[in-house]
Amino acid sequence: MNYTDNQLKAALAKMLPEKTVQLVPYGREDNLILCWDLNKQAILNNELLDLCNQVELTLSWSEYSVFRKGLMNQLMRIESASWQQRVVALAKMKGIEI
Repeated sequence: MNYTDNQLKAALAKMLPEKTVQLVPYGREDNLILCWDLNKQAILNNELLDLCNQVELTLSWSEYSVFRKGLMNQLMRIESASWQQRVVALAKMKGIEI
């Protein structure tokens, strides 16, 4: 199924841990989640990958195995997965509806 970036960002926001380590590239000081507001500057793809990584760090070993298998069905290498592919795999593993 094809999802819009806004749908995927909303699903990612549901999965974020309560506390995250925020990386602010290029001196930006705005809150990344607030950037999703259409009036704010857009979040960069590498920032979305970092947010996916924040969710991945909360997974247990068995959850991570399910997540890896979900990505491996789509790709040859997990490292090449886009933030969109990672969000879809994480949402499926966590039972989050997109």
